[in-house]
Amino acid sequence: MALTIIGVSEAGVGALGAKAKASIQSGQLIIAAPRFHDGVLAVQPSAVIESWPSPFSDIYDLIAARDGQNIVVLATGDPMWFGAGASLVAYFGLEQCEIVPGVSGFQMAAARMGWSLSGCETLTVHGRPVHALTPHLYPRARLLVIGQEETTPAEIAALLCEQGYGQSQMSVLTSVGGDQEQRFDMTANLVGDQTFPSFHIIAIACPSDARRESVIALPDSAFENDGKLTKRDVRASAIAKLAPFPGAIMWDVGSGSGAVAIDFLRNAPRGRAYAIDRNADQIAMAERNAQRNGVVSLHTVALDVAADNAALADLPQPDAIFIGGGVSMAVIERCQLLLRPGGVLVAHAVTLESEQILMGAWQATGGAMARLSLHHADPVGAFHGWRPLMPVTQLCWHKAIDEGSDGQR
Repeated sequence: MALTIIGVSEAGVGALGAKAKASIQSGQLIIAAPRFHDGVLAVQPSAVIESWPSPFSDIYDLIAARDGQNIVVLATGDPMWFGAGASLVAYFGLEQCEIVPGVSGFQMAAARMGWSLSGCETLTVHGRPVHALTPHLYPRARLLVIGQEETTPAEIAALLCEQGYGQSQMSVLTSVGGDQEQRFDMTANLVGDQTFPSFHIIAIACPSDARRESVIALPDSAFENDGKLTKRDVRASAIAKLAPFPGAIMWDVGSGSGAVAIDFLRNAPRGRAYAIDRNADQIAMAERNAQRNGVVSLHTVALDVAADNAALADLPQPDAIFIGGGVSMAVIERCQLLLRPGGVLVAHAVTLESEQILMGAWQATGGAMARLSLHHADPVGAFHGWRPLMPVTQLCWHKAIDEGSDGQR
C-alpha cells in the first residue's frame, strides 16, 4: 500500500502543486472532505472518492481494505499540525506514508493578523473541550484557535469572560485562503450568542491588564476539596521537585482533589497524569477540578494501592510520582521500582506515623528529606500574628539512569 497525505488549503485542489496533483491522478482511492470533491474530479475525472468517515477511527479499516493500492488522503492545511497525518503515520508507519504538507491555517491566520507565528499559542478545540484553553490565557497572549462549529466563538468568548479576559480582542477568520473568506472583529464580551461559518480560526489578543495566576501552583481556592488539600506553598515545592516537562507522564498516588496532578499538567504541555485514589468521591472531585482548571489530560484510576499496588504496573511508566495519601513502605518500594530511570518520586507526610515511613525509606534508599513549615499572617484581635500550618515532611528521591547504581543521584 502507498498512502499519500496531502495538505490542502481553502483555495482548494486547483491550488496544489504539480507533485500533489500527480499523486491524485494516480490515486486509486481519494479520501477528502465533500468541499474538495469537485476539485479532485477536475484533476482526475474518473476518481473514486470517499468522504472522511465518522467516527474518524473508521478510516484505518477503510485504508487497510485497499491494501496494495495507491491511496490519497486530502487533509486541511498541514496534515502534521493538528491534522490527520500524525495519526495515520502512527498507525500505518512512516515507510508506507508520504506527507505533502500544505500551508497551515495558522500560518494564514497569523499573516492576516500581522502576528509573528512564533509568538502565538497555536491551539485547537476541534474534538476538545473549550475549557482546555484556560491554561493558555495570560496578559498580552496571542492565541490562534481552530474552531469546531458555528457556536465555538461564542463558547470561547464565554470562557474568556468567565476567566476575566472579557476585553480580549477576537477575530473570527472564516474559510481563510478561500473564495468565501470573511473576517469578524469584536471583543469577547460583545460576542453573545452569535454564530459564524463552521470553517474558521479564532485569533485572540488578550489584554495587558488581565490577571494571571501562578504558573507553578494555583491558589487553594481553585480546587474543590474536603479539607485534605496539599496547600499551595507546599504544592509549589512538590511541583518544583517533580520537574514537569513537555510530554511527561506523572502518577499522583492517593490523589484526593487531584491538585498536585493538575498543577503538574499545567506545567507539562502534552503531558499525562494519572490521579490514583480508592475513594470514588475523591475521583469524581479530581475530575471536576481538572475541568474547572482547563486540564484535559488527567486520567483517574480507582485503585486501593495499599491493597493492590501490583496493579500500578498496568499504567504507563511514569517520569514523576507524587505520593500524597496512603503512604506505606510497600507503596514507596513499588513506585520506586516502576519509576522510569532518571525519574523522581516525591512523598509527603503530615502525621508522625507517615513521617516514620518516609524516614525508613530515606534511610534505605537515600534521597533528600525536608520539613516544610509555613506561617500565615492572621488577625489577633486588633493586631496580627503568625498562625502556623501543620508541618509537612517531604521525601524527594531520584532514580538512577544507570540500572547498576544504587537508585539515587
